[in-house]
Amino acid sequence: MEKLSHYWEALPAESPQRARYAPPSEVPSQIWIALLAIAAGIAFMATGSVPLGLLVAVGGMGFGAFNYAGVQRYQAALADWNAARLCLACTGQF
Repeated sequence: MEKLSHYWEALPAESPQRARYAPPSEVPSQIWIALLAIAAGIAFMATGSVPLGLLVAVGGMGFGAFNYAGVQRYQAALADWNAARLCLACTGQF
């Protein structure tokens, strides 16, 4: 038994096993886009275009919530990958 992360790091770069045991793909946090959209929506509402401002602000909040959920799923998957063990005899993951 060996930690999956240690096994993956020890594999040579050209090994086909690197793709099989690779960590999950990172999801970038794009909170600044959501904050800028919310700020733009508030600015639109302040200048008199309330429906457009409300649409942009709510869209920014929705995008922020969707992105936050994706980052949380990535962090949970990465924690599971870091905790996984690999049986070197049967290649089963535990």
